[in-house]
Amino acid sequence: MVGPTPFPMGLWFSQAVLDEIILPELVRDLSSWGVSTFTLNAFPQADFHQPIVKKKVYLPDWTDPARFQYTRRCAEVLAALLPEGRDFGSISSLPLGWREGWSRTQDEIAASALMELVRFLRVLFDRTGKTIALALEPEPGCALERTPQVLEFWNKVLRPAASRAGVSNFLDAHLGLCYDTCHQAVQFEDPVETLESLRQAEIPIHKMQLSSALEFTPDPGGKSLPARRQFCEPKFLHQTRIKTTQGIKSFDDLPDALDAGGDFLSHPWRVHYHVPIHSENLGAGSVRTTRADMLRALDYALQQKLTSHFEVETYTWSVLPESLRPENDEALALCLSRELMFIKEKFPGIFSHV
Repeated sequence: MVGPTPFPMGLWFSQAVLDEIILPELVRDLSSWGVSTFTLNAFPQADFHQPIVKKKVYLPDWTDPARFQYTRRCAEVLAALLPEGRDFGSISSLPLGWREGWSRTQDEIAASALMELVRFLRVLFDRTGKTIALALEPEPGCALERTPQVLEFWNKVLRPAASRAGVSNFLDAHLGLCYDTCHQAVQFEDPVETLESLRQAEIPIHKMQLSSALEFTPDPGGKSLPARRQFCEPKFLHQTRIKTTQGIKSFDDLPDALDAGGDFLSHPWRVHYHVPIHSENLGAGSVRTTRADMLRALDYALQQKLTSHFEVETYTWSVLPESLRPENDEALALCLSRELMFIKEKFPGIFSHV
């Protein structure tokens, strides 16, 4: 058996689905399927399964009232879905918005919306006894992507906004971070140093997503180019970071990095591509994963009791190179179970933390 029954599962509802949910029926269905939930992924608001997603996943952003309304409804649904005896639920969300065109003005508008949500979540707690926490999820290319940006936003924008709004006393209970181990590995951030800096800054981590990024080791001769190009696909954005001696070079998508020329192949690459977390490499010797970073982050989070919510997030099975892709739904289910079993074997008590 992979985990306890009912099995704790993270869920995602698009805006269209959210509008049609009949809560008593959904509660009954989840029970009949032998699953429960403790967290929602509210990062994508529209259809995440459309043929081309790319930057559309960042819309609407936190300056748009539609994002607040969607997240508020997610919180109401999650509070109703939490099973008896479980009084804390987390909701991950985008890190404000895409970076292009983003300014301090947008920071302030987003912070005001977040304060409004915090007030609502407090009212929801008073009404239901369920604490729902929003967890902003830093991602490469977004307004919040690197940990120094998170620290600056929290200290210079968010906490002052909370003070003005009169919600400082319960801010941490309802607003924090979702630490995605793939996203921060893409940035070449050391997981232990990063998590420790967040702990020292007293920024709560309400959720950790366990995921591995794609990694290409240095290849000055370019023999790995065919292996790298097989990961180019049209659906999702695969932000790429290259660690050079002059610093980290950023590209918004893998094809952009591959077409850049120069001596970039002589340096290590990391790519936003949620690859199977139990895999250390993916075929050719130069194609690896950041599994080691994910395991270090998880180990440290458990040691320091940073969060009780851990979610395996691998959504790119369908766009992996064909040789790595499950052939059918049965094979996909087996792949997902292998990921969960890998975590369970490494950390036997992990499911008791939910």
